[in-house]
Amino acid sequence: MAQRKPPTKPSKSAPKAAKSVPTRPAAKPPTKRPPTKPGKSIVNQKQTPWALIAGVVVIVLFAGGIIAYAVTQHKSSKSGDSFLSELAAAKAIPGLTFKTEASRDHIASGTVNYDSSPPVGGDHSPYWADCTGTVYADAIANENAVHMLEHGAVWITYKPGLAKADVSTLSKLVSGQDRMAMSPYPGLKTNISLQAWGYQLFVDKASDPRIQQFIDTLRYNPKTTPEYGADCSQPTFKTHPSTFGHPLFAPVSG
Repeated sequence: MAQRKPPTKPSKSAPKAAKSVPTRPAAKPPTKRPPTKPGKSIVNQKQTPWALIAGVVVIVLFAGGIIAYAVTQHKSSKSGDSFLSELAAAKAIPGLTFKTEASRDHIASGTVNYDSSPPVGGDHSPYWADCTGTVYADAIANENAVHMLEHGAVWITYKPGLAKADVSTLSKLVSGQDRMAMSPYPGLKTNISLQAWGYQLFVDKASDPRIQQFIDTLRYNPKTTPEYGADCSQPTFKTHPSTFGHPLFAPVSG
């Protein structure tokens, strides 16, 4: 009887069947980056602050526009200034006259030939007469008086020799009142006259109600004062008033 051979065991060294591995798409080559300088990272590089620069430019242009406007306004004709137009309330005062006084430059020395007496405006001395309610005993220079008119003062003048009672009445209207001054004026055509920048009123009596109307309407009025806000105090002039330039004291040639 034939003997059966025992079944053979598979050899441990036999290779195992290879597992199938799914294929992947080929990887793309890495994107080239620009070379960086040693010691610096691309992430840490400072970026240009365009928003900040744009804001600064806008501010500069805005400021420049304001300055240009101010310069233009300063250089423009004075025809747009309100003090060159007659005030409606002043027209209601009977006998009041108005004259446009556009020129108001400073004259360092010499006299100015004014187109009215007493003058109501025009070129003048850079040194204004004190107008803090000052009652002058003597005539004062036109050039200094006109400058105080530019600052909004009302200047009351009276004919030398006016009755003391009338002088006292006028003094009470002036004394201690800011933007007011009073002085005698030789050669005045009436007993009393009142001056503000561009405005004038001639009267004969200190009791005339138009005097108070004139003061109430034109004293330091922002619409009639060329240099509104300018000071009216001038202590040195108050203690040592100038008379140079007044017709009575004008130097005689020859």
